[in-house]
Amino acid sequence: MDLESLRSECDADPNYSHFARVIRKMEKANVLEGYKHRFNGKKYIYFSHFGESQLAKEKNPTAISKESLIHDIKVTEIARNFIKLGWIDQITLEHELQNKRDFRAVYKVIPDALLETRREGKKVQIAFELELTQKHKQRIKEKAKQYIINSRYNYIVYFFSKESVMKTYIEVISEAVGEKNIDKFLFVTDKAMTAEVTELDNLEGICHGQKVLISKFLMGENGVKEHNSDKNSCSLIR
Repeated sequence: MDLESLRSECDADPNYSHFARVIRKMEKANVLEGYKHRFNGKKYIYFSHFGESQLAKEKNPTAISKESLIHDIKVTEIARNFIKLGWIDQITLEHELQNKRDFRAVYKVIPDALLETRREGKKVQIAFELELTQKHKQRIKEKAKQYIINSRYNYIVYFFSKESVMKTYIEVISEAVGEKNIDKFLFVTDKAMTAEVTELDNLEGICHGQKVLISKFLMGENGVKEHNSDKNSCSLIR
């Protein structure tokens, strides 16, 4: 999370200079690490491996990888904005899921983030995947199939920075999961993703060949509707 966003999350609304000073002390203590984004100039803060070990119950917790910082920063930004807009209630990032006991054994496949909400009294779980580069087609197929096999995931949302990559994923995943399951997937492209904050309000994705607002896919008019494999349309409440 960037420094200002993290400060705004504090109930006490601390002075920025004082807050930044506290963060620097935590960096010196190796509890936190920082990264300055080369495009937007913001400083992002995350727990170091040592810091993560102080919070996690596991002996060797999975921490955020420096090799995937740009990717993880964007996942966090988009997921947090989902919450701010009131579309979901909770997010759990990939490294947090990996630290949960038996999560992989139960869920089989781990997304970049797990989005959770409740609609009409029902718990809804949505897998979120951010693809900045294209994976091997066989890998794409296998992951999509696992999402369908695992009934714990109600929906799957894919974000891309390139439309050409999105089109490939749509083609590969449609072939892998079949006509009756493709309406569980939403595919979204934001071409300015790596350089700017993603504006979600009016951003559309593709679901079952239709253009759909992200908010409509996640919420519909009255909340997310349970998946209905008998209908050849997106899982929206109209």
